[in-house]
Amino acid sequence: MSEVTIITFANQKGGVGKTTLCTLFANYLVNRGKRTIVIDCDGQQTIFEKRKADYKKYPDQKEKYKVQAFSIADPENVKNLMKNLRQLNGVVLIDAPGNLAQQGLIPLFVQTDYIVCPYQYETTSINSTVTFLGFILQLKKRVQSMATKIFFIVNKHDKRYGTEREKKLWAETDEQWSKFGIVTPKIEQRVEMQRYNTMGLMDTQKSIVTPAFDCIYDNIFGENGHGKEDK
Repeated sequence: MSEVTIITFANQKGGVGKTTLCTLFANYLVNRGKRTIVIDCDGQQTIFEKRKADYKKYPDQKEKYKVQAFSIADPENVKNLMKNLRQLNGVVLIDAPGNLAQQGLIPLFVQTDYIVCPYQYETTSINSTVTFLGFILQLKKRVQSMATKIFFIVNKHDKRYGTEREKKLWAETDEQWSKFGIVTPKIEQRVEMQRYNTMGLMDTQKSIVTPAFDCIYDNIFGENGHGKEDK
């Protein structure tokens, strides 16, 4: 029997670090002993291209997980992809494009177990996240069987900035998100995050991402989670 957990990193707003976090989470999962594969569905195919570059940059390192590129232009192809992914064991991470007009996103989200939605404490990002959440909620109304759960994760957070009024608004924003999913610990804006690769998690990155990633992992694979254990 298939024992797969599908996790999609998605938001409508670009530049929030979706692709970076997807890659770092893959590195984190293999460190936790999870069989992992990454499907790069973003049009820029950043993870797929980075893996090819990493082969040349780290020729002596063995890859710990596969990275595959996939176009979601054809919804039928996406349906077949998701059906095939359900036959796997372990964890599938998907880096989704931000354009919600792409019809291929519908079968992708419907068949996803969890969505990780990165955002930032700035107006454009928050408004885009509201739009994205509305899209997912409407999709859930249309597809009664859709049981996708959402993690909201503040990324590139600079704790040096923010007036008292802004910090209050940010806290209220997180409180609203918590009504629709789980709000993880924040991930700080640090230069080390820009030095990510597809071969492994740097020690300097671990301290930055571990609180948020542990929250996601424990909620999926912990005693109260619904993630599938590898067979």
